[in-house]
Amino acid sequence: MQQTELKVGQEVIVDIKRLGINGEGIAFYKKLAVFVNNAIPGEGINVKITKIDNKMAFAEVVNFKHQSESRCEPACPYYKDCGACQTMHIKYDKMCEFKREMVKEAIDRYTKLNSRSFEIKPTYKMENPFNYRFKSQLTATSRFDKIELGLMRPESNVVTPIKNCLTQNEIINDINNKVQDILNKYDLTAYDNKTQKGDIRNVVVRLSHFNKEAQVTIVYSYKHLDEKLAKIAKEIINIEHVVSVAKSYHDQFDDGLVIQKECVILEGKKTIVENIGKYKFELSPESFFQLNPVQTEKLYDFAVKAAKLSHKETVLDLYCGAGTIGIYMSNLAKRIIGVEVNKQAVENAKFNAKNNKVKNAEYYAGTVKEVLPELAKKNINIDVLVCDPPRMGLGADVCNTILENEFKRIVYVSCNPATLAKDINILSKKYNVNYIQPIDMFGFTSHCESITTLTLKK
Repeated sequence: MQQTELKVGQEVIVDIKRLGINGEGIAFYKKLAVFVNNAIPGEGINVKITKIDNKMAFAEVVNFKHQSESRCEPACPYYKDCGACQTMHIKYDKMCEFKREMVKEAIDRYTKLNSRSFEIKPTYKMENPFNYRFKSQLTATSRFDKIELGLMRPESNVVTPIKNCLTQNEIINDINNKVQDILNKYDLTAYDNKTQKGDIRNVVVRLSHFNKEAQVTIVYSYKHLDEKLAKIAKEIINIEHVVSVAKSYHDQFDDGLVIQKECVILEGKKTIVENIGKYKFELSPESFFQLNPVQTEKLYDFAVKAAKLSHKETVLDLYCGAGTIGIYMSNLAKRIIGVEVNKQAVENAKFNAKNNKVKNAEYYAGTVKEVLPELAKKNINIDVLVCDPPRMGLGADVCNTILENEFKRIVYVSCNPATLAKDINILSKKYNVNYIQPIDMFGFTSHCESITTLTLKK
């Protein structure tokens, strides 16, 4: 019955109660949740209903009855059109408070625990929430018979051209603008998702915070462009900071994955080097690596502190990826054992360990269910579990496997408060939550990373 009490196009006045996981304000109209973009808890807003689903409604702001003191004017000129930053209308310090609140609300909603029974620490902030991204992934669009590079608006095929993104490093912005100018010298078109025609899909730029060397990858749709791309690469390599230019052929319908096939280096180096602390990591165009290397080091410092290592422990690094967290901990642990499903990532981890002269790390390709029996046969006892799962979390199967093995200490690195809470709810059968440390890795967005420590109940 509830869904019939509101109609699309209807205007109602609502009070915003909290923030949603995508940064939207959430209000309730006769017990029906109403999601409102550009809204802050505590605000009273006249909204227009734009969509109604079974158990929720979506609305846009018509006007404000009263505004929050936490509201500010977004610094970005593209903010309303772009959508990449969801919360630039909220003062930065206040948004960090909201991120802590998101973690608390997730615990209250998805677990049987009392969120006051352990400490949820204040969100660790960035020193500077601007220009923190060291990788950009822009989409090509056509305007006035020219290619322009920009960001895809959420839930649309519309690209907002971007000249100066305030969260991207300034060097990356400069490189993107110069690459765009070069592309427009060669009579190329932008790929169109609707017609599935066009030459250039994306331009990906990665910059090393360590030495300011940049890697540029052109994602294209037609192989007959190979000769033209070779000429383009010779121009791009002359842009200041660029030391590597690659191409990536993409002939599939857009599924959100930009680099789908192995990249081919056209000019310059095969990899660039990034540092986290004293450790170096070589990055190819296909490599996954944190977008914010400065705050990543802070995140890893919190993980090391939570692990309480004393050179005697064997650490199981679950979802180890290219081995970065385990390698970062290696000088304080007796042994690091990395587990990762992706075989290429395992090879990358082995290379990174060898490249950093880390001799106490070993890596296994497979799931935790597959690898743990293998470790048991070798009489390897795990003291500390470090896990950094994707946004979907560990899931019930992995959590139950952890419960069966009864590791003494868990350090859970999370990028999603909801799945963290669901996993904690399962793990709490045998584990106590000691504390949760939220960390802001992506300023002006709703994304919330955290470190949770759990210890086995006695």
